[in-house]
Amino acid sequence: MKPRKLNIKTIPATDINRAYRFWRDVFDLPQSGHESGRHLVLDGEDISFVNGKPTDTLEILVRDHQEELLKHLRNNFITIVGNPEERFGNKIAFQINDSEGNTITLEANK
Repeated sequence: MKPRKLNIKTIPATDINRAYRFWRDVFDLPQSGHESGRHLVLDGEDISFVNGKPTDTLEILVRDHQEELLKHLRNNFITIVGNPEERFGNKIAFQINDSEGNTITLEANK
């Protein structure tokens, strides 16, 4: 997956290590920092995980096309929640849930 933007850089989680692994592995986010203080980075900004209740306001813009994105999600055993939504500019949005119950909207190219 080729993520470009994330609207909120603070992700609520009940298990911060599990959330970190999910976001790193599923979204292919790069790690930064010393081993004892590793963090994920997207669009030049750190992503932090905090204890909290799940949210449904997370949105990621990806460079991938619809077919590539769906294949990547299947390969990671991630199911789509609800129906895809047509968006402006020949884009399409899918919703998934992360390991912490957050609902994430992924916007991709058609």
